[in-house]
Amino acid sequence: MNYPHPRPGRGPAPSKREVAFDFPREWFEFAHPDDPNHIITCDLTWLMSTYACAFGTSACRGIDADNADVGCCGHGAFLTDEEDRERLIDVVRRMEGSSAAAPKWWQNRPEDAPAWLENYESDPEEKLEPWLVWDELDDENGEPEPALKTKVVSGACIFANRAGWENGPGCSIHQWAVSEGIDPVKVKPDVCWQLPLRRLEDWEERPDGEEILRTTITEYDRRGWGNGGEDFDWYCTGDPATHAGGEPIWKTHKSELVELLGEECYDILAQHCTAREAAGAAKAFGPSGYPLLAIHPATRAAAEGLAPDEV
Repeated sequence: MNYPHPRPGRGPAPSKREVAFDFPREWFEFAHPDDPNHIITCDLTWLMSTYACAFGTSACRGIDADNADVGCCGHGAFLTDEEDRERLIDVVRRMEGSSAAAPKWWQNRPEDAPAWLENYESDPEEKLEPWLVWDELDDENGEPEPALKTKVVSGACIFANRAGWENGPGCSIHQWAVSEGIDPVKVKPDVCWQLPLRRLEDWEERPDGEEILRTTITEYDRRGWGNGGEDFDWYCTGDPATHAGGEPIWKTHKSELVELLGEECYDILAQHCTAREAAGAAKAFGPSGYPLLAIHPATRAAAEGLAPDEV
């Protein structure tokens, strides 16, 4: 995905709070249990890191320093497909009918949202949802094409609550889902719940002529945003301050990984990570003195109290 409004001619660079982009990574690869021609490749360095989203805390400095309290929600969320769009309609409907009233949870709720939902039931093609706008997003060939995304209200996604709101800053959908005991992954737009995980899928031809599908799970770092990532004043995944969670991503983001890989593949990944931790892989060196895992430098810095440039 290319973020809007890149500055041409410059490469992305981490802020002083972030570790350098390139460092050793360790990978775990296995065949999908139901399809030997589908290979899963997982970035263990990222999945065994202790990153945790800091949105709504002082550790989150926001991609725009002048609008830090909205984290990375300043440009709205692009929808991936019609299923993503229908999911958003459904969650707004459920918020409206929830015991926790929508106006309480959604600071920037459009006044015409209830009327739109009522008309939508009888005429789904009537007009665009009051929380969406048409924009452009680059296709696989780098050509701009029409794309739907959430509206931006006062400098952030229409679903982003701000500091000072009765429920605090954060995604209104996420806050509502947690209050109702609903997994946020099941109701948020795809691009929102997938961060900080990045799934890449490519077809490959092996030397024997066999074609395989490779699914890669890795870190959604600053460069994952395309050229526009260079505009960010700060980005979370490389900052040691966001790696103080203690628990590794493969545990804390189980729901997201299951959604991206499926239950069977997640179980294989979890078994491997559990075995690595039991063998001492969560530490930089085992009893033999040989490296057991390429530790994410931000996780190492958090654990050892180092500055990003000291790793």
